[in-house]
Amino acid sequence: MYFLLKKTGEMGTIIAVDETDVPCVVKQLPAPEEIHGCMVSRQGKELCCVMQLPVQKEMSKDSRTQTVPILGQGHTFLYLSFLVIEDGIWFADYDGVLERMVQNSWGEWEEKPPEILLYRIFCKLVENDVRVLDTIYKQLASLESEIPRENARFFLQKMYTMKHSIYQLFRFYHQLTEMAEDLMEWDGPFLSEDLMDCFQKFIIRTKRLSDDMEIMREYAMEIWEIYQSQISIRQNDIMKVLTIVTTIFLPLSLLAGWYGMNFEYMPEISWKYGYPMVIGVSLSIVAISLIIFRKKRYW
Repeated sequence: MYFLLKKTGEMGTIIAVDETDVPCVVKQLPAPEEIHGCMVSRQGKELCCVMQLPVQKEMSKDSRTQTVPILGQGHTFLYLSFLVIEDGIWFADYDGVLERMVQNSWGEWEEKPPEILLYRIFCKLVENDVRVLDTIYKQLASLESEIPRENARFFLQKMYTMKHSIYQLFRFYHQLTEMAEDLMEWDGPFLSEDLMDCFQKFIIRTKRLSDDMEIMREYAMEIWEIYQSQISIRQNDIMKVLTIVTTIFLPLSLLAGWYGMNFEYMPEISWKYGYPMVIGVSLSIVAISLIIFRKKRYW
């Protein structure tokens, strides 16, 4: 679906445009499979912007995929691109992102300059991201609480998806900041340089969100290090048990090997108390070893 942001006097308006009325230059905007982030490219006097938006909540999506998982459990994106020209801004809304914004918030956008409308669109992209950060923190805290448990079977998978989602959002906020800065520096006639100063607020917000995601990345790394330390402790406990068992059975193996030689003149072979004697010596070795380990606090 295509939209046009144009001026009506000094104010801006957003209208839906049928595909047959869209200029060829707009139809040449990158397709969703060609978009790999939020980027800006200058094409003479035109400014081409593409946006790859991470899916942050469960929703239906009919095009290209049927399964859209929630944050922290997948890597699905929504796509939007727009072209800034001399007399307006053309939007290619591939997944209904702008359409939902217009339907839900058009009353708030009436009688606003086009620069303010564009600013409101950008703000809508990060409107509820504070809640997203809170969700990420809760999921990381939940992962941290799973570390000591013996049944944390899916910890690695959950940790991988969380780290990937955190990286996606960090990259998204960083790219949105650069995109807003490029829009402010654009010297085209459609966007007023004075009114574009409102994007300074957006840049401050995305930088703050980017910093928060950096903190989340550090928190995720701390959880990973704690998990690795826990694994090392468990491995050390297992090795300690194996070492104790090996130490106890080493003299028993020596005793069994010694009396398993069966030489002809070994006096214990014909001694009727030889077998009970070996049993008694073996039990004594085990008892003495356990007492020594207990005094040394090896177990």
